Amino acid sequence: MGEWTFRLDLAGIDVDDETQMDRLFEAGCDDATFATDARGTYAVFHREAPTPETAVLSALRDVESVDGAVRVLRVENEDEWLTGAEIAERTGRSRQSIGQLVRGDRGPGDFPAPVARHDARSPLWSWDEVRSWFHRYLPSSVPAGPQRPDARCCPEWVAGGWR
Repeated sequence: MGEWTFRLDLAGIDVDDETQMDRLFEAGCDDATFATDARGTYAVFHREAPTPETAVLSALRDVESVDGAVRVLRVENEDEWLTGAEIAERTGRSRQSIGQLVRGDRGPGDFPAPVARHDARSPLWSWDEVRSWFHRYLPSSVPAGPQRPDARCCPEWVAGGWR
């Protein structure tokens, strides 16, 4: 079993609401630190689990079990899991275009399967897999240069990885 560190960007959480923070702690989020930055509210987890997927999925369940209004907007970890909207943003395409590629309605087909939340409203894809697919089939859609931010734009990024 390993310890996996990742960040969840959240909606519907007020870090100043002690009752809500207590409910998150009781729901199993005692291994997370909650805070806010320019992007909004987030939690950094240090979760023990056999795989990173198991760690992230258990944190998603814990967070979203607390209150119907709490939602996970983004997952950031070593594999960089993205929603369809984030894939659209990175590739300069519309959400509808990504949806068509995912369903196989357009493009060459064989779009990578989601790595998590397969049946959820917003499944998550591995950016490494998606980027490889775009390089193979639609190379002009993949931006050149580093795919992760540097410390100037995101203080949670430090040389070598996410904190």
